[in-house]
Amino acid sequence: MRRLTLLLCVCALTAEARPYRAIVNRTAETTPGGHLELGASYQGFLFGVGHPGFPSVLHWHQVAAHARWGIIDGLELDLQAEALISYVPSPGVTAHAYFGDLPIGLQWTFLDRPKWALGIWGRVTIPTGPSRIDELPPTLSDGTWDGELTFLAEVRPNHGFRLLANVGFLYHHVRERGPDPDFDVPEAVKWGVSATFNLGNRWLFALEAVGHHFFRPDITPVWTNNQHLIEVIPGVRFEIIPRLVLEAGLGIAVTPQLRELYQVRPLLGLTYELGGK
Repeated sequence: MRRLTLLLCVCALTAEARPYRAIVNRTAETTPGGHLELGASYQGFLFGVGHPGFPSVLHWHQVAAHARWGIIDGLELDLQAEALISYVPSPGVTAHAYFGDLPIGLQWTFLDRPKWALGIWGRVTIPTGPSRIDELPPTLSDGTWDGELTFLAEVRPNHGFRLLANVGFLYHHVRERGPDPDFDVPEAVKWGVSATFNLGNRWLFALEAVGHHFFRPDITPVWTNNQHLIEVIPGVRFEIIPRLVLEAGLGIAVTPQLRELYQVRPLLGLTYELGGK
């Protein structure tokens, strides 16, 4: 019995607060130095209402594999490979698969205190996605060189509650649409706020808001009046066993401009952490 009690205590300490991330917004806490996280995720972009000139009938699905490596404490490398599937919900089912973009990111948490933390997240996206599909918004794998620089802030009033804030600039390059004319995707400001609450050592509940505000209303050749995109995302993360975390969320479009693209965004993910004791 004593050995069993000791084993349970060790597992509880290993699992403590492992679900520390929100679903979409980035936390200022990084993967510990020497640790490697491997994961897979799914997003669906569903039930867009379109606009009078373009009735949206496509459902988009994105699957991705990712790896996060803690180079040292406070410095994390993030690699991701994406794939896209388009699906037309009609009697004659039509589905197409595409290789997506390859984002490479680096996060530096330059101040990390018990009650608060500050960091910077930078990312470059290698354009291997389908740039000729005008229905794809710039927030998906749209086949353009992209860059992001985001400031991260986190407040931790107590052990179980966190407030996160992200504010960043998104650079988008030109979509090559040959034989049609190329399209210069406008730059954007991105923001996000989150509140997360740990229930015990294995559950985390989150409520998030995410916004993209482009510098022009025409963000693709078919989405010509979609400058302001805002959604709210309730979500949950659960540590199934120590280091293995399952997450699920549902993005709900707030602005009419985002509802033209999609109304709901289901999110699923699974992450396993390697390294440490």
